[in-house]
Amino acid sequence: MKKIFLSLIILLALSLGSFAQNNGSLKGKVVDAETGQAIRDAQILVKEIHRGAVTFDDGSFDIADIPTGSYTLEIKALGYSAISKTISITSGKTTNITFEIEITPVTFNEITISATKLSTTINKIGSPVYLIPKSVIDETERRNIEESLTTVPGVFTEDRHHGEANVVSFRGIGLHTHVTRGILVLVDGVPVNEADGRTSFEGIDMENAESIEVLKGPVSAMYGPNGITGVINIKEAEPKKGFHGGFRGSIGSYNTQKIAGNINGGTDDLKYMFKGGYYYSKGYQDRSTYSSGRFGVKVSNNFHAAGKLSFTADYIQTSGESAGPLDSTLFADRSRLSTNNFTGSDKNLHRINLIYNKSFNASTDFQVNAYNRGRHDKGHYLDTRWSEDFINLLGGEARLKHAYTLFGKPNVVVVGSSFDNETGTNEEFFRDEDTGEIGEMNDKGESMYQMFGLYAENELMLLDNLSLTLGLRFDQVSYDWKDQFNTGDDNTSESKDITAISPKLGLAFNPTKTLTVFGNVSKGFNPPLITQLFIGSSYSGLANSDLKPEYLTNYEIGVRGEIASKFSYQLSLFVMDFNDQIATEIDTLISMRTPVYKNIGKTRHQGIEVAGKYRINSQWRAFISYSYLDAKFIDYTDYTGNQLSKTPHNKANAGVSYTFNFGVTASMDYVYVGKYFMDNDNVNEYEGYALLNAKLQYQRKGWNLGFGVENLTNVNYATWAYASESYNPQTHRTSWEKMYYAGWPTNYTLSLGYRF
Repeated sequence: MKKIFLSLIILLALSLGSFAQNNGSLKGKVVDAETGQAIRDAQILVKEIHRGAVTFDDGSFDIADIPTGSYTLEIKALGYSAISKTISITSGKTTNITFEIEITPVTFNEITISATKLSTTINKIGSPVYLIPKSVIDETERRNIEESLTTVPGVFTEDRHHGEANVVSFRGIGLHTHVTRGILVLVDGVPVNEADGRTSFEGIDMENAESIEVLKGPVSAMYGPNGITGVINIKEAEPKKGFHGGFRGSIGSYNTQKIAGNINGGTDDLKYMFKGGYYYSKGYQDRSTYSSGRFGVKVSNNFHAAGKLSFTADYIQTSGESAGPLDSTLFADRSRLSTNNFTGSDKNLHRINLIYNKSFNASTDFQVNAYNRGRHDKGHYLDTRWSEDFINLLGGEARLKHAYTLFGKPNVVVVGSSFDNETGTNEEFFRDEDTGEIGEMNDKGESMYQMFGLYAENELMLLDNLSLTLGLRFDQVSYDWKDQFNTGDDNTSESKDITAISPKLGLAFNPTKTLTVFGNVSKGFNPPLITQLFIGSSYSGLANSDLKPEYLTNYEIGVRGEIASKFSYQLSLFVMDFNDQIATEIDTLISMRTPVYKNIGKTRHQGIEVAGKYRINSQWRAFISYSYLDAKFIDYTDYTGNQLSKTPHNKANAGVSYTFNFGVTASMDYVYVGKYFMDNDNVNEYEGYALLNAKLQYQRKGWNLGFGVENLTNVNYATWAYASESYNPQTHRTSWEKMYYAGWPTNYTLSLGYRF
């Protein structure tokens, strides 16, 4: 029996060996036909057997175990013309071949933007739109979204911790809120904002971002509130067929560490991804430590005729201290002292999405999604307070998209409805500012936001090269606040409903395939917060239940295009009228010392934004972006004609990179922020700053080694500067106090990554 069994094993081994000898393999490289530069992420497909590979960073690929015979190879790469070649595979041998492919023009009608619910091509969009590809995101170490937005003009940020939790605003609107509000943030088309518009960027997985779409101007006609200045859509990488993965680790100044990775794969229909990451930095100032850990999963299955189902889940845990601002003397001395003793927070965030897509035919698509987001936050931004917040949001959306013909022209319409229900609980306590000991409860309550919207948008082709986009949305926001601390007449429990209609009109004219002239008139709204309506506080402002929503009307014209497949550009001029803006001011009939929330009137934000990218060849690349902003109070008694604080007139970014034939890319970028007023009285002015950053990257066969230097010239700068008046009850005099959040001095990052 043993002899028979042994004979079968030997026979099987010989058979397998004989089978293997009948197969061959294919190795090669894909390069730029003009420069000979290696092309990564090119797709190689052996058509007859439906097997393929993706080139590594050095342009190489390897496909093993191909049966003997003649085959057709198809080679594709973004920005290059696809080619086909016939090859022969010989038994037991490796066929080596190099493919040279040529750059091809990528015109607007070939680029689709999904930040619009119509998912239309860029040449039909009547607003400024920017696409940030994976290659640009890779150059930033993927630390936070701010660094990926450097090529987009009119983006203002507050990088307080050099970590993940930055404040981002468009065109100077929302900087006074100290959190990101007024920008709708999507991941794969699903909103991640909380009901009050706040976005926790710690919940965004930049490590697996495939591209970023930025659409400027109000998007309330599509998405409702929370997007009065635009939308950011982060598109995450999709799992690939087979088995793949990778990691990236880095170390840097001030004990900064980061590691992230993923494993993904699957079949033609069922795909999966598991991902995780960790970030830690001691920080430049005392008490500025920040850390985060994350884990996520992504699964999708294509049921073909029954549609496609996608599921994602992310869990994020963060802990951060806040060193606080420095006064003028400490800032000038580059002090690392902390002005706060106990401020900071610990957060747990989760995000769950379920998306179903179904195509009924070539012209009709249906999508429904359901999502859950949550935040558990412990801490405070004042030494004298400590609080604990729980936020949980359940929401969903259903929309139908239909393409049709009208007067012989192709047109598209989308209709839909969305609903969010967010509940929150808050407990706040006094804290001893000397010992940090938590004292008596100061406030407790439960809040609820309910947001319901109905919308329709139609893209009409008036001519073959002229499109008109019309949009209209109705929204209702319902508030419910239950005061669980105060009793009797002091109890602030209250409910309220607010409704709004948001229209939009956009035009895009294409006199040539590489030129678009666009314009739009659109309106957005931003509902007041529950804290502003019902709660308030002695340190931030007294509540006012009569507050109206903030409305913004945007007027814009612009042009974008491409020249000789090498230079792309975009220019836009805009006027944004902000009505019923909410701010705090002293009302002597209510309080002599504590301000109250009020609709203060109108501000106007107007300016110009310019962006250009120049691809000389596959080795040399350059970009520039510039924005001029004039943001003024129009009819507010105390500030009429004044500039809004923290809104510089001039902001610019520029960069250049060169890739050597041996795989090293050298890049340098320049950041300029002009001077701005530190207060709305326009008494104190910050001079602005300019930074220079540099980086080297080496790529070979899936490996990536990087070394970067930020703030190369060691500039002493503030990421945010403000001034406020303080009152001395003894002298009965007020004086100005200037405060600065210090940016990092020269700092270094060394990284290593690998993918397969």
